[in-house]
Amino acid sequence: MAASRAQPSTPFASREFNGEVLLEDLDDVRGVGPRQLHEAAAALRELEGLPVTQAAQRLTTLASSRFADAPSLAALLGRWARKLRADADVSALRGHLERLAVLAALVGVVRSAGAVRR
Repeated sequence: MAASRAQPSTPFASREFNGEVLLEDLDDVRGVGPRQLHEAAAALRELEGLPVTQAAQRLTTLASSRFADAPSLAALLGRWARKLRADADVSALRGHLERLAVLAALVGVVRSAGAVRR
C-alpha cells in the first residue's frame, strides 16, 4: 500500500506531463519570467512532505497572494493545486515548474537572439 502513495496521480504521471502539457503551460504563462517560475518551484519545495490536502490549500493561498502580481502564473498554480491527489504530486509539480522555468529562459534567449539578428 505504501508503494501506491509514492506514485503520482494520473495527471502528474501522464507521459505528456513534461511534453505537450509543459508546452501548453508555457503558453499559458507567456510573459512570466523564469525567475518567478523558479520562485514558484521553490515554494513547492517548502510544501513537500505536507499532507496533500494541506499542500493543495497552501498552494492555492500562495497563488492568490505571493503570485497575484502574475495572474497567469497564479491561475496555473491554482489549476494544478486542484489536481493534487497524492503526496508524490507535489514533487512532480515542483519538477514540472522547474522545467517550465528552464524552458521559459531558453525561449527568451532564442527570441532575444532572433531580435539581434534582424
